Amino acid sequence: MGNIYLNVPTSEEMHYRRKWMLDPETMDYNAGYELDIAGYNKEDGTIRMNDEELKDWYYRWIDKEPNRYFAYIYDSDIEEPVGEIYYYLNEVIHSMGILIAAKYRGKGYSYKALSELQKVAFEKNGIDALVDFIPLSREKAIYNFKKAGFVETGMEEKVLCFDKEQIAKQLLITKDMFFYGFYS
Repeated sequence: MGNIYLNVPTSEEMHYRRKWMLDPETMDYNAGYELDIAGYNKEDGTIRMNDEELKDWYYRWIDKEPNRYFAYIYDSDIEEPVGEIYYYLNEVIHSMGILIAAKYRGKGYSYKALSELQKVAFEKNGIDALVDFIPLSREKAIYNFKKAGFVETGMEEKVLCFDKEQIAKQLLITKDMFFYGFYS
């Protein structure tokens, strides 16, 4: 694995995102949830977007909204991105997420990309905190978030996946934790 870096895509590079969103193996983590997203397929987790929807998404996420950040994750040894990572202002706190393409999972990209996102959020953009709710069944994701400095807050939410209730834990990292290694 080479150096891991983040790069905000151009509109011409959105075909990678479309490819991942249509790949059931990459989107399997997303299957079964009650999501109010146009084009969402609950059975396999995929999301279909036509060209106009993808352009609108790009405009809202990349060109227009200052409280959002979206980037592809690159390995300097590979010519295409291995995934995507983002954050957005969700009422009062910045929620975040990460997606690694199926063929690149299990190679250490999540941890390194989470570390790079923290640099962008805290050093460059002055964000105060990043959070994500992760279902307990996604043990590898929870492990990688904790390895990258996130802590469980004690907050939980119940989510339905294929009509079965699951618990998702909130994981958080603050600017102070990032810079000083503690929560104040």
